[in-house]
Amino acid sequence: MLLNFPNLPDLLHSTHNAIAIFDETDRLRYANPAFRAALHLAEGDYPTWVELMRYGWETSTGTEITSSNGDFEKWLSSALSRRGKLPFRAFETSLHDGRWIWVTETVDTRGWMLYIGVEITSLAIEGRDLRADRDVALRASQTDELTGISNRRYMMQRLDNMISTRTQGCIAILDIDHFKSINDTYGHAGGDAVLVDFSRMVGHTVRRGDDFGRIGGEEFLFLLPGLETGQAKPLLERIRHMLVDAAPIAEAPSFRYTVSIGITAIQPDDSTQSVLSRADKACYEAKKQGRNRSICL
Repeated sequence: MLLNFPNLPDLLHSTHNAIAIFDETDRLRYANPAFRAALHLAEGDYPTWVELMRYGWETSTGTEITSSNGDFEKWLSSALSRRGKLPFRAFETSLHDGRWIWVTETVDTRGWMLYIGVEITSLAIEGRDLRADRDVALRASQTDELTGISNRRYMMQRLDNMISTRTQGCIAILDIDHFKSINDTYGHAGGDAVLVDFSRMVGHTVRRGDDFGRIGGEEFLFLLPGLETGQAKPLLERIRHMLVDAAPIAEAPSFRYTVSIGITAIQPDDSTQSVLSRADKACYEAKKQGRNRSICL
């Protein structure tokens, strides 16, 4: 028991390993001096992980972020689609000061995360480029190229896992309304802007244990383990109402878009295809009833 180790706080404080704890909303709750020094975080500051990464990007400090075309938001969407989705994850990363770090992330059943970073600069030189290329290729195979969120392949793997492990919960299909007319009116660049805007807006609301990804042209899948439909619908309704102020097309500031949502709970005898089919029918019913609404089946 930790109570039998009164010197534990001193040990955590003095270790050269970076240690931090994030709560279920991804806000920092504890950080030892090594973590604060690595991320250039002032004593007494407890930002969210997103705020921490954004600060590092803007100041070129802390974690080194590699993003195609300097698109931080796309990198962030991709990172959020992977962060905290597994009970345990380990990976290598680098800091702007040149240090190489071996990171482990452990997530408990409440969604709290323990972060431990160990410097491996002197150990990781051999094969570093090869490992980095491997990690980039793995992320690319799981990521939608346009939006940066999870792609269909990854989402189907996650849904298959929910079904095979008999995980209780809900899934939802979200379909952007009148998407063809958006493309026809504003061109494919306008349609792409809507897809990116929607992906980032929803991606920032996803709970630690949820998954969200693009599975078709204007179709998205949301996996919500541990929730009943009565709990999932208010969450998804909040997302739908968030779009009221979304204006993603710069050339058309008055343009707004909506989404139709189909929600269903995973049943004990469900297969991946049966639960997807039911969610798809619910989404179709939402569109049939006038769009811009959510329906549970």
